[in-house]
Amino acid sequence: MPQQVEFAIPIRSWTAPELEAARERNLRWARRMGLVSSGEAERRYLFSQVADVAAYSYPGAEGEDLDLAFDVNGWFFLFDDQFDVPLGQWPPAATVCEELIDLLHRPPGTPPLVSSPLADAFADVWQRMAHGMSPRWQERTAQHWMEYLAANLTEAVDRRAGMVPDSEEWMRLRRKVIGVRPSIDVCERVGHFEVPAPVVYSTALESAREIVTDVIILINEVYSLENDEARDAPNLVRCLMRERGSTRLEAIDELRRRADAQVERLADVRRQTAPLSQRLGLPRLAQEAADRYIDAICAYMRGIYDWHRLAGRYTAQVAQLASPATTGYLNVENLATSADPPAPGRR
Repeated sequence: MPQQVEFAIPIRSWTAPELEAARERNLRWARRMGLVSSGEAERRYLFSQVADVAAYSYPGAEGEDLDLAFDVNGWFFLFDDQFDVPLGQWPPAATVCEELIDLLHRPPGTPPLVSSPLADAFADVWQRMAHGMSPRWQERTAQHWMEYLAANLTEAVDRRAGMVPDSEEWMRLRRKVIGVRPSIDVCERVGHFEVPAPVVYSTALESAREIVTDVIILINEVYSLENDEARDAPNLVRCLMRERGSTRLEAIDELRRRADAQVERLADVRRQTAPLSQRLGLPRLAQEAADRYIDAICAYMRGIYDWHRLAGRYTAQVAQLASPATTGYLNVENLATSADPPAPGRR
């Protein structure tokens, strides 16, 4: 059902001409980093099409820039599925979160203290992301990555403790754990521009980021519903059904209405950004960067939607393999080492 659900995103679609070549280059990278090291892991990775999201979400990216976007997104999903473990278990990848948070406090290019495929691959993409970007951008983006990693720990703790979030709690966590903020930062990196301060910290651009994040969450909650139902995992549709007594279709329609309202709000926000730099007394280049930024994150939102409708990750074949007793679809190899939470004071 989710792949038949349509959202109104009135933004032009885009697909990278290099899609197939970039997919192959990404697979070679995933093999080299040890993220995909068996035939079954490779088959699932390619079927899921998780790295392909970059081909729809970063218009104009090509060559090494497109490869970076592919590798970041491939890492995201391989990492995410390491947290889907049988109920009551502690995900081994949680220890990687702590290692990567430490890594982000050090200069890009610093190797992780504890080597593992997930940590080494992240160190690789983080170094490439930071290349050519200002220290201010690196600091901002590192903070977004740390928030994402910490949110994964929060989700792991809550699931291990058997907590069932309500709809507000789940949306609050999803805004961080879905990883949109660092993905938006990739827009600047592959576009070879930066939004200067103070424009990047304006309410208008922050509102745009919040809207794009929420729309992507609403789309993802619908398209991942069958997987989440099979795993007995939290999902906003399931939250609304439980809290309001809604039917499944009623809850899905509610999410579509919320997304429509946010897209309409985004149009108002875009109008607010038009005179922003002029009012702040900043040069024309600052306004051009702000305009590029809004265009880029809107295109990113559209690309995420287009990819959800195409990706094997959200098909019935994947949902049929999921259950509360199974690991995530891409979690077919042990990419981390610890199966229990670290003892207090121990890394």
